[in-house]
Amino acid sequence: MAEKVTVGSAELWLGDCRDILPTLPKVDAVITDPPYGIGFRYASHVDLPDDYSSLLAPLCGRPLALLQYPEEMMRLVVPTLGPPDECLAWVYPSNLPRQFRIWGLWNISAHFGDVKQPARNPECAKVKSLEVASYDWWEQPQVKGNGYEKTEHPCQIPVSSVERVIRLTRAKSVADPFMGSGTTAIACHRLGLPFIGIEKDPSYFDIACRRIEDAQRQGRLIA
Repeated sequence: MAEKVTVGSAELWLGDCRDILPTLPKVDAVITDPPYGIGFRYASHVDLPDDYSSLLAPLCGRPLALLQYPEEMMRLVVPTLGPPDECLAWVYPSNLPRQFRIWGLWNISAHFGDVKQPARNPECAKVKSLEVASYDWWEQPQVKGNGYEKTEHPCQIPVSSVERVIRLTRAKSVADPFMGSGTTAIACHRLGLPFIGIEKDPSYFDIACRRIEDAQRQGRLIA
C-alpha cells in the first residue's frame, strides 16, 4: 500500500513508481536520476538490468529529463524510451574512469539562453560578455562524502545541477519517480515550484522527507 506525505508544496509517495506514477496528475516535466548503479546493492533492493525497462516504461511519452551514464543511456534507456531529442552533459572531476553523465531530454527542449555560464573562450571576437548562454555541457563537482549536501544515500547528485536542468526546461511543475534523497524536491523548493516525488526505499524516503522539511523551514526563517 502506497503512503503519501505532504510537506509544503511537495507531495511525496512511498511506493513503486510503476504503480503510483500512472495515477498522478500530469506535470510540466519529469526530471529524474533513475538507478544508474545497475547491480548496486541499495539499502533495501538491488537494481538489475532485466528490470530496467519496466522501471522506465511509465515514463514513455512524458516530457522528461533523465540522467544516466552514457553507456547505460544507450544500452538500457534508449531501447525503452527511444533516442532523446536533446542531450546535456554534466562533467565532473573524478579519480574514476567515468567523468561525465548525460541528461537526455524527451518531449521537452532546453532553452540555453535562460541560464548563463562563463564563456569558454572569452578571447573570441564573437563573445561580447564573460557570461554567455549555456552550452550543452557544464562542469560541476559531484557530492563528496564530506560535503554539506551529503546524506546517507549512496548516490547523490548536486541540487544545483538539477536546478539548472529545471531552469533550462522552463518546467513549472515537476515530478521525480526515483526521488532518492529528495534532491529534485530541494531544487524545486529553491525555485518555488510544486513537486511530486516517489521513492520505494523507506530509509531513503525518510531522508528525503527530512531534507525537504529542513529546506522549507530554513526558507521560512530566511523570509
